Amino acid sequence: MNKTAPKTFSRLVLWEIENNLNLPLLALIISSAILAVLVQSAEPSGTIHSYVNLNNGMNILFLILTLITCILFSRSFAGSFSKGELKRMLSYPVKRWHVFLSKIVAFNLIIFSIYASVYTVNLYLNSISLLEPLYYAALFAIFLQLLFVCAISVSISMVTKSELISMVTSFLLFLGLDNFFDNNSVFSSIGRFKFILGYLEQITRTGPYQISPDVLITFEQFTSSIVFSLLTAIVGLTVVFIYFTRKMEVD
Repeated sequence: MNKTAPKTFSRLVLWEIENNLNLPLLALIISSAILAVLVQSAEPSGTIHSYVNLNNGMNILFLILTLITCILFSRSFAGSFSKGELKRMLSYPVKRWHVFLSKIVAFNLIIFSIYASVYTVNLYLNSISLLEPLYYAALFAIFLQLLFVCAISVSISMVTKSELISMVTSFLLFLGLDNFFDNNSVFSSIGRFKFILGYLEQITRTGPYQISPDVLITFEQFTSSIVFSLLTAIVGLTVVFIYFTRKMEVD
């Protein structure tokens, strides 16, 4: 293995982060995260169990997170096609897999770091302990949603190679899924979030339960919520990775 490969990859990741953390883009990500968390925190829980506030307004948070993720990954991949940035980048002595993975790592790191940091405000606003296990479960569920949206957005970007079409198609696809399937389905973002948090509430708390008070969540629903997001992300990114590194032609 080439000893310079890890250095080249890490430099590409840092370059992607520095190149995309300009003021307008950074302000967009931060403001969207603040808006999502403020809307979430503004919804009263009507319960003395403060941890339940982690579940409030997640439909708005996921909606904004999905929109921002679709915009950024469409801009990074499809936008680089239309603007000729990818062609210029590949003219340098860098491997295609370095370019692909550096974009995936950089944007997931940027988005998750900002959203996780702002989401932590919930601990203060709702008097939740930093040691609350459901808080970390919520962060994990947010990360799964980010990976899920990332995989689909990148896949659509590779097909359309149009920044605007990729943004609109990706977002409408996720919006359609969440509207077609109810909150008791692993195919909806809120359903997966409820299954993950609800099941962990059941094994860490005694009843009555607050996140899913009417129906007990099974271990199968819990694992299905995780496996569905992870498997979709892994399969989607693997297929696109193979296409990007072996088959894709850059005009």
